[in-house]
Amino acid sequence: MSSDALRNSLLAARDGRQALLDGLFPTPFPATVMLSLNLPGAEKTGPYAERLFAWGERELLSALKVTPAFSGADALGPFALYRTRLQATQVKRLGMALEAMHPAGRLLDLDVYDHAGRQVGRAELDIAPRSCLICREPALACIHAKRHSSEELVLKARAVIDAI
Repeated sequence: MSSDALRNSLLAARDGRQALLDGLFPTPFPATVMLSLNLPGAEKTGPYAERLFAWGERELLSALKVTPAFSGADALGPFALYRTRLQATQVKRLGMALEAMHPAGRLLDLDVYDHAGRQVGRAELDIAPRSCLICREPALACIHAKRHSSEELVLKARAVIDAI
């Protein structure tokens, strides 16, 4: 697949997820959680993604009382939506703790939305941005500076997934 085709399929998947989310709100539940993956490189599906997602889902379900709302997969990989009676800011803090408890948590993406569909972010809670998978600097700074090759990031991600 060409890089343009890959980019277009990833953008279409992101738009599809947003449309799905838009249809869920407003809701009587105080929080909605989207579990997805934050994998480097072009490969967003396959055995590594499935293994990581299954691990992340087990960890999420053991950490939070949630009600499944939707699960699926697209060009960005597997994802699932859950509803909970906990407050959105509390869920975001628990989600970040889950992401920090194991190196594989760094490869999970737990997006939290309030009852109206407004996303609760790290900055809102005065929490530092996500760190780089390789050097622990802020991830966005490394991405913009192109400090690490895609191959290096993919190999690191696979090593982390192999350890779960």
